[in-house]
Amino acid sequence: MLREAITEAVHGVAVTVERPDGTAFELVWGAQHDIREITATAAEQIEDPAGEISEARLAGYIAKYATKGTGKSEAADRPIRSEHDIEHLHLSAHHERIMRTVWELGGQLRYEELNLRRWAHMLGFRGHFLTKSQQYSTTFTAIRKERQSFQIAYLLNELGYETDDITDVVVINNWQLTGAGHRNEAERELAAAIADRSTSRLTRTMDERDAPWKF
Repeated sequence: MLREAITEAVHGVAVTVERPDGTAFELVWGAQHDIREITATAAEQIEDPAGEISEARLAGYIAKYATKGTGKSEAADRPIRSEHDIEHLHLSAHHERIMRTVWELGGQLRYEELNLRRWAHMLGFRGHFLTKSQQYSTTFTAIRKERQSFQIAYLLNELGYETDDITDVVVINNWQLTGAGHRNEAERELAAAIADRSTSRLTRTMDERDAPWKF
């Protein structure tokens, strides 16, 4: 009965929102949906003997899918500057179509505020791969502060200063450029060889993708 109710709800629920230009747009669930029953065997993976979800197992469960999700996208690791850059990326036909669509929509005036072209390399998604609950979880800012405090206390201890209060500690970061480019001819030749090999591999991959399937 629950399975039938969920299936009926999936096909019947719709939400109407406004596009950036003010026109209406209806959001509905797709044709594919996966409904699975939670069995006792599956529950043991995230519950402790008392039937409660332990924080350690919950963290492990979330981490498993977070790490799986980071490698699924074939998008680029940096922003693209032109639609012609898409041709030189190792993309499947599906991801290439999404990226081109995002780039095209980003050039339209009614979507200007979304700044889509800046995030075309991430298939239009500008958020973090992991969505956290503000009520249950923490923030990345708090995590960074804890990591910074731990590192400062660790360094002070290594220097022989024992203190639990680091509020008065001032951290001075001094970064200086030591050089740019290749240091000698050997490094230049190595870089050129790597570039040639990458270009050859990319050309071969594109030829194989465009070639008809052979069995």
